[in-house]
Amino acid sequence: MPEFIWADEEGLRASFDGHERELLLGLLNEMEGLLEEPRRGDVVDQRLFPDAYDDEKDAEAFHELVGDELREGKRLAVGTIKDRLKGRGAVEMSIPEDEIEAWLTALTDLRLAIGTRLDVSEEMMSADIDPEEPEGAALSVLHWLGWLQESILAEITD
Repeated sequence: MPEFIWADEEGLRASFDGHERELLLGLLNEMEGLLEEPRRGDVVDQRLFPDAYDDEKDAEAFHELVGDELREGKRLAVGTIKDRLKGRGAVEMSIPEDEIEAWLTALTDLRLAIGTRLDVSEEMMSADIDPEEPEGAALSVLHWLGWLQESILAEITD
């Protein structure tokens, strides 16, 4: 499992084995694809960029006003993590304090995207994962991403 340790002078020290690094990079590459352009009818796009208003015209005006900026912020967060995960095999790195928000943002977005695609409920998240079920692997990844997020938050708030 990845390890996160807070080091005052370096920020957050992190290590991933090769499989974890490849998994996270693959997920980030998929997220980049989702963030390329708005897909107003897609449930994941709607979850990542919810309407700010109930009125359709107001919601559309909001998306036109800030949608590109929000999308670019999410793309930058993904790029920040990808830059840290460059290379092959296991990786040990320092995550500067000013990049931690990008990690938390991208991990949240990945969890939202997977959870939305699976139509995850509280009941599903609290149940044991059955690897024989079609969504078993995706649920395992969803739990792993949650664990990564919790581990980062635990280190930066201690």
